[in-house]
Amino acid sequence: MMIISTIQKICLFLLSYLGLYGSHLLARIIAPMIFPQNSKKFKVTYKNLRVCFPDKNEKWLKQMSRSSLKEYAKSLLESPYIYRISRKRTNSLIKKIYSEDIIENALLQKKGIIFMTPHHGSWELSGLFAASKIKTYVMYKPLRNKFLDSYVFNGRKAQGSVLVATDNSGVKALLKALKNNYAVGILPDHTPKINQGIMSNFYNNPVNTTSLIYKLAKKNRVPIIYIVAERLNDSSGFNIHVGEVDKVFYDLDEIKAADLLNKTLEEMINKNVSQYLWSYERFRNRVGVEESIYK
Repeated sequence: MMIISTIQKICLFLLSYLGLYGSHLLARIIAPMIFPQNSKKFKVTYKNLRVCFPDKNEKWLKQMSRSSLKEYAKSLLESPYIYRISRKRTNSLIKKIYSEDIIENALLQKKGIIFMTPHHGSWELSGLFAASKIKTYVMYKPLRNKFLDSYVFNGRKAQGSVLVATDNSGVKALLKALKNNYAVGILPDHTPKINQGIMSNFYNNPVNTTSLIYKLAKKNRVPIIYIVAERLNDSSGFNIHVGEVDKVFYDLDEIKAADLLNKTLEEMINKNVSQYLWSYERFRNRVGVEESIYK
């Protein structure tokens, strides 16, 4: 175990100094090797794309699957560098920020902020960028590998985020944070356990959707802001896209609110399909749906 831990430490140290160009080049090289067509990741990616884009042909589906897995590999390999740089100069990673005034206006309302940071582009950078604007509380589920868990945990705290448990105590911490006019970060595309979410639609497919955003935002009409850190093709950095969920959200019931969040997510994804995490089993734990696309 000590040998494995030492190897992990060396790899993460090297990646933290490799830079974006080097880590992205490495990702493009190794992605076809670790995610071949017969791998589980490729199969899940392909199946998700097939049900979400039924009008696309076989060539597009396989090409997009390969592209998406390369982007996934980039997100993994670039993270050590992002963690290290973010402790000193997060802005050096960012080329452009679109609609940053949305955050500034939300801060003036003093109701707290709910940041939606989907699995799109560099969600690690999205979270760090949010935390650079306001003290942010984020739920965190420990990784099985203790060394990697410690590394990611400390990396996500690089801008001062407070990481809380993914249980009732964590939810209470988020509520308290909003009450104190702080921010919370939520993954809108996390799949809840069965009977713990709301059935909605994602690309016209039934999907179990978190109801946490609705429960946190509804009463006090807390601003809901989404952030996407789009990875630039030349590996020079990222563009940050900021947007706000339509205020009609607060007047909807739980199901329609979930529909609105998923529709907003679709609009984000459609701007850069390959950078979404299609290898995640999004269509699991669905109530009232017998078939599974992952069989």
